[in-house]
Amino acid sequence: MSFLNPYMLWGILAVALPVAIHFWYQKKGKPIAWAASQWLADKTSLQHRGIRLDEIPLLLIRCLLVVLLAMLLSKPVIDWFQKDVQKEVIHLVQPDARVVSNFRFELENALQKKQKVVWIGPDLQPIMLVNSIPEGEGGVSNIQQNINSIAHKGTHLNLYLINNEALSKLPGISIPGSYRLHSIKDSVRKIENPLIGLNQKIGKERIAILIDYQHADESRTVHAGLEALSDVFGIQFNIDFKTGSQTQYDWIFTDNPAIKRNEQTVYVVPERLAGHDVIKNTIAISDSLRLATSNIVQNGRLPEWLGEMFISHYELDNNDTPLSQRQLSACFQASPSQETQPSEGFRQWLLLLFVLTLLLERWISLRQNTIRKYA
Repeated sequence: MSFLNPYMLWGILAVALPVAIHFWYQKKGKPIAWAASQWLADKTSLQHRGIRLDEIPLLLIRCLLVVLLAMLLSKPVIDWFQKDVQKEVIHLVQPDARVVSNFRFELENALQKKQKVVWIGPDLQPIMLVNSIPEGEGGVSNIQQNINSIAHKGTHLNLYLINNEALSKLPGISIPGSYRLHSIKDSVRKIENPLIGLNQKIGKERIAILIDYQHADESRTVHAGLEALSDVFGIQFNIDFKTGSQTQYDWIFTDNPAIKRNEQTVYVVPERLAGHDVIKNTIAISDSLRLATSNIVQNGRLPEWLGEMFISHYELDNNDTPLSQRQLSACFQASPSQETQPSEGFRQWLLLLFVLTLLLERWISLRQNTIRKYA
């Protein structure tokens, strides 16, 4: 058993409080002369001297309450059955010569152990030789789809990446099971903002975009973000809210399932539509782009996030400054898995035991007070 808040276990030391209060309460009081005391029975006086044995169970229950409360606050995690489980080790590598050169020993060692080693990309190509780097693939835009396809709660994922701002442009990478980051810094000086003159750089006068959401407020939010990019950087868009029969779209923002997808179109869809399949030119986001649910929209970062997607897709800026270790760690998060369910169930039973013990303590305490009152 492990604990999410182990420092809360220090609260068990508070078990000394009910013990101290019990013995303080049992201290012999100062005798006061009173004429009517001669009529009191000796038996009643004897009952209030020394340690009251009938209060020992109540004292133990109160000590147990303190222990249970400290256990609840420390959030115990049951891992008795997971200790002997051998997790499958998977290595996911960014196809870049700098990554391969820096982590050659680790990758060759993994291949010798016959562990699964694959390139990040739309096809999840397995690595047979570390020198055979796929051509034309060097980004991390498919990393979430790759993780959804190969990782699960029973895997330990090793990620080999270049530490630069390309990772921060992704909406948030969720990883089931355990993982470890292996990164190298790309310290090349950042150039000017590549969004300026985007249409000229990609050779298109206008970028055709379809915004097709079930909620009108989400469509308005995405449209406002694109309009902001157009106003600031002079990017020319053709934006439609309904599918045009003769229009070939470059980008489609939607939460509707697509029956037939065009390989020349980039689709920005929720994770539930992307599923576990690796689909080329698909960007999966962890939440909707509505103001009520999206942190990106609430923080006013939607135009910046949209611009970073264009930069990443069109490979306009390959000279990104490295992230700090804190920023890099914030790009990844462990997704909740079925392994947490036994721990949640154990904590619920612990809470139930605490409540029942508290009710028992109150019942015994009130009962003893009633007995003393009429003794």
